[in-house]
Amino acid sequence: MSSAMRRSARLPRSRRRSRGISLLEALATIAFMGVALLGFAANSISLTRSAKTADNTATAHALGQEQLETLRSFPLGAAELTPGNYSDPSNPLRADGTAGGHFNRTWVVSADNTPTWGMKTVTVTVSWRDYRNHSTKIAGYVRCSTIPC
Repeated sequence: MSSAMRRSARLPRSRRRSRGISLLEALATIAFMGVALLGFAANSISLTRSAKTADNTATAHALGQEQLETLRSFPLGAAELTPGNYSDPSNPLRADGTAGGHFNRTWVVSADNTPTWGMKTVTVTVSWRDYRNHSTKIAGYVRCSTIPC
């Protein structure tokens, strides 16, 4: 009898089978790893989408604040502060405020003496679309040229 035959004859049956990995075990492991990697990929897409939305929200706030400050800088009684609805002539805007992006900026100057005597409310709305529609509003007050307006 050869030495390999003698060794296998001495080992219990259960121990002889556990020497390697079966094809089924390898396939199950690969399938499990595939499902785990798909989960990580889906999570990565979600995180990237959330980061882009946060970036766009910050940009929209900056564009709105810029327009509000521009309107506040006009002299009292300027034509730009006449009550009404307005939109940026270069819509859609890029993040730096130049034409050609995907942000739309509009603003509303309230009627005179709103919310109180001698003031007007200016509400700037910036909207955009990535994988869904978004918008943000910023409001502030400007003084009228005369009190009451």
